[in-house]
Amino acid sequence: MMYLFRRTLKNGVRSLALVSCLLFAILPCGARAGKSRSGLVRRNPATGSHPIKANFITVEKLRLRYVESGNGPAIVMIHGNAGSVEDFNFGAVEALSANYHVIAVDRPGHGLSDRPKGKAVNLEYQARLLHGVLRSLAVQQPVLVGHSWGGALALCYALHYPKEISGLILVAPAAYPDSGENRLLRAVTKTPLLGDAALIAGKATLGKHLLRSALQRAFYPQPLPQEYFDLVAARWLSRRQLRAYVEDEASLNNSLMKLSRHYSKIDVPVVIITGDHDQIVSSKDNAYRLHAEISNSQLIALENMGHEIPQSDPKSIYVAARLITDSNGGGNVSAR
Repeated sequence: MMYLFRRTLKNGVRSLALVSCLLFAILPCGARAGKSRSGLVRRNPATGSHPIKANFITVEKLRLRYVESGNGPAIVMIHGNAGSVEDFNFGAVEALSANYHVIAVDRPGHGLSDRPKGKAVNLEYQARLLHGVLRSLAVQQPVLVGHSWGGALALCYALHYPKEISGLILVAPAAYPDSGENRLLRAVTKTPLLGDAALIAGKATLGKHLLRSALQRAFYPQPLPQEYFDLVAARWLSRRQLRAYVEDEASLNNSLMKLSRHYSKIDVPVVIITGDHDQIVSSKDNAYRLHAEISNSQLIALENMGHEIPQSDPKSIYVAARLITDSNGGGNVSAR
């Protein structure tokens, strides 16, 4: 999914209202036709396309879900906050898997991945965890694709493991701290608001309406796909994933304050993709600013496009991958 409400939080009152809205958006997580045991959904795969294989791996005593498809140079996809690997299943994996070995991982507490208790699950921790996953899978020199919050994680990974990646594709990235009231969000995660009684109340019809409105804003000016809304409404806002969302949101600013001072040190090829109508993450304050700071970067500005680029224009990620491949001297990727 995406970094849904971050840029709308201006004060503590609105932060508390956000959490209340999310609580009322929780729906039962019933089974749906077409899902595998791992929860993966594939939307109308094209004839002859590479299958998406789902699996689990244990790293630092956490059971983490990942999916993979295709063969070739490695591309690792990182979803936003909240979200899961399914966010890339609306065309992005299919577009890339014809020429690349695509891997997508559920971040801790999202999708079907475990989340540790009693420790800070910030960007730095999640970068280390992802590094452990890729080492265990023997993935070498991947291109990292990070959407929204996942873009921040990709940047963190690049700064911590600069010699172990071959490029970055940052899709509507959240790269710089904003004025969100993170301390209040952190406090809310420790209150009974996230208890069972509140989650039961989340079955209200109002919650579904609020969720639809928020997603329509994220997709604007593109339409919200009904299939995507059904997926999110049925699976996204579980108690566990809601807590992961709030905790990830609460810790992000502190990490970005430290990381953003070092972006100019990134020297691998970087492609930044942004939409001209993004209402979730400011293009000017993030994508364009980051492009100016990283010398070895290219910017793709999509017209008539909002925040949900992986679902609305997945082929733009393939174009970015081609740019990375070309800049690294690769010549074995066919045109599409």
